[in-house]
Amino acid sequence: MLEEPNMVREKFFNMKSREDVADILGIKEKSLRYFLYSIKPDNMYVEFSISKKNGGERVICAPNDKLKAIQRKLAVILNMVYKTKPAAHGFVLDKNVATNAKGHVKKKYVFNIDLENFFDQIHFGRVRGMLMKPPYNLGEEAALVISQIACYKGKLPQGAPTSPILTNMVCAPLDTQLTKLAKKYNLQYSRYADDITFSTYKADFPVEIAYVDFNGVHVGTVLEELIKKNNFLINYNKVRISDYRQRQIVTGLVVNQFVNLRRDYIKEIRALLYSCKVKGLLESAKLYVEKGKCKNPKIIEAVNSGKSEKEDEIINWFLQVLKGKIEYIKSIRGDNNPTYLKYASELNRVSGKIFFRVDEYLDFIKQIEKSVFIIEINALDDYIQGSGFLLDPDLLLTNHHVTKKEGFYKVTTFKEDQIGIISNDIKFLKRNENIDYACYNGFGREDLIPWELGDSDDIKIGSKIIMIGYPDYNLGNTPDVQTVYVTGERTFMGQKLITVSGRIVHGASGGVVLNEEHKVIGMIRCGVVSYCETDTTNNHGFIPINDIMKDIKS
Repeated sequence: MLEEPNMVREKFFNMKSREDVADILGIKEKSLRYFLYSIKPDNMYVEFSISKKNGGERVICAPNDKLKAIQRKLAVILNMVYKTKPAAHGFVLDKNVATNAKGHVKKKYVFNIDLENFFDQIHFGRVRGMLMKPPYNLGEEAALVISQIACYKGKLPQGAPTSPILTNMVCAPLDTQLTKLAKKYNLQYSRYADDITFSTYKADFPVEIAYVDFNGVHVGTVLEELIKKNNFLINYNKVRISDYRQRQIVTGLVVNQFVNLRRDYIKEIRALLYSCKVKGLLESAKLYVEKGKCKNPKIIEAVNSGKSEKEDEIINWFLQVLKGKIEYIKSIRGDNNPTYLKYASELNRVSGKIFFRVDEYLDFIKQIEKSVFIIEINALDDYIQGSGFLLDPDLLLTNHHVTKKEGFYKVTTFKEDQIGIISNDIKFLKRNENIDYACYNGFGREDLIPWELGDSDDIKIGSKIIMIGYPDYNLGNTPDVQTVYVTGERTFMGQKLITVSGRIVHGASGGVVLNEEHKVIGMIRCGVVSYCETDTTNNHGFIPINDIMKDIKS
């Protein structure tokens, strides 16, 4: 077992010899010497190829179990001593493709480049040299030994546990320099492994970073020279820039409005689950492999063999693939998301197993369908859309500003079931412009499920809450369910406003705010007008439900 982190860091920064490396790894120096010079790490790898999404193949070099165990221990130590750069999101604890994409949401321009042959560019001498320089300052022998453990055929192998952290350590100067460059030109910069992104709110993208002409997109001279100075190559086939009118992609995620999955990713999962339902798990798995989607050589061999004794292995592998894809939806959209819940439930059905325990969440989504509505009026001169919700006993609540226009408003579910019509004459009870609420009689339908009233006086900074509404609603959209935190309290236009960590966009106004027990503690009030608007407001928040109920009863 490893020692306390501070002790490990102290030992690491004082390493000079092979004996020091053996000590920090918890193995005998004699064993380490035998391992390095008799067995030799280069003899402890298996190579295999996997298909790339855009064609071609990627060679994976996987260490055997003995070498992998040592590399895993070393990787833990390296993660303790590496000071994470804010711009680095790949292979970093509590960071992922979603955190990398988040900084580039709703920008005017998004610019992406890839570093070519990323792992191959980080060779043995480069790793050794990095460890001997500040901030690590290891002795020459200690740096040599670590490089021998981590490298294969003179470079970092894709497939070794030590490679990801070492790439971040080597890229630390690059991250620092690109961050400074981004600040100089008012850009946001982030890096996920070899994927580099710049974005901006500004009307013009700086030509020093990138520019577009009749021949396509080009890397600016300043950026190009800086990357070359750090001994990396640019993959000029993966240079792209997109403005807010195009689909903007960062590490595989759409960032135009909020961090979201590509539609084709969702379509693929839907198609795979449908295939499982119609053709069965085994045939669907075989088709998936035949299309070149499998990266596991053992499964490819099992499918090609046609042996019946391999069928269970193939099916179990395929179920794990489907589970992983659905878990990815959850990681991006959250465990309350209707799409995640739908496909999680479907996988349980087609597999006959419980991969996801979603019954409670499905009940929650059913209640949302029956109690959180789209409210809209489509007049000749205007279109207004907001959200509303049912509160026990049979009250419909929304914002005053959502329904202040004269006319008839449709109230519908996200499944396009029309609940009824409201206006200043139909079902109207009371409104207050200062508090910004409007109250109507419910619809007397037994299939609707009103929320239970909570107590907004119990709200504290840091409280976890759930906001549900329909921002920028388009036909077919599912509800936006955000789990966020209370950040404070302020006065906005004369009314108390509870501010939150989430982002509220026009159309969510009038939506419901719940505590962790799913009781109503507020109504969504304000944020920004659209997803494309620069997020400079501090007024993302909601009206406490106690203020509304007190006024209704007065």
